[in-house]
Amino acid sequence: MNPHKHSHPHHHGHPDGEHGPKRRGRRWLVGAALGLAAGAMSLAGASFAGEGRGMHGHRGHFAAMDPADAAKHIDRMVEHLLSDGTAEQKARLSAIAKAAFADLQPMHREHKASRHKAHALLSAPTIDRVALEQLRVDEVQRLDHVSKRILEAVADAADVLTPEQRVRFAAHMKKRMQ
Repeated sequence: MNPHKHSHPHHHGHPDGEHGPKRRGRRWLVGAALGLAAGAMSLAGASFAGEGRGMHGHRGHFAAMDPADAAKHIDRMVEHLLSDGTAEQKARLSAIAKAAFADLQPMHREHKASRHKAHALLSAPTIDRVALEQLRVDEVQRLDHVSKRILEAVADAADVLTPEQRVRFAAHMKKRMQ
């Protein structure tokens, strides 16, 4: 008999003994929020990197939009994705998205400048590996900041939505990512 095995089943539940539907519901909400975050980060990452297609299938770079155009685009996206939402929900979601957009704009410009710098470094007669490594480190830090900001916005948005709306949104994002 193995001395490390126990003859009784382990209970890996919540410390306060919470089991059943309440715990499964919390797991579902966390899973939905992570799904929303992954979808949002994928879309934003594609836009941030200057790749991919816009929200409505056309070639577009949301991160490069003029703030006024972006605000209109955000309002249209919220209306499209939350057609059954209340006016308050729509206003809160638009405000969350617009604040995130404003916060991410400088990073988009910095990323664009980094791409130009990388091109110049790689086109030089001598390759400056130290400068390239610093550029890589800066880009990783920038991407980390972007992903944190997007996750914050997605979590804030998830707080505004009902569980049913989050499920629909997650399904929409999954479909868009395929």
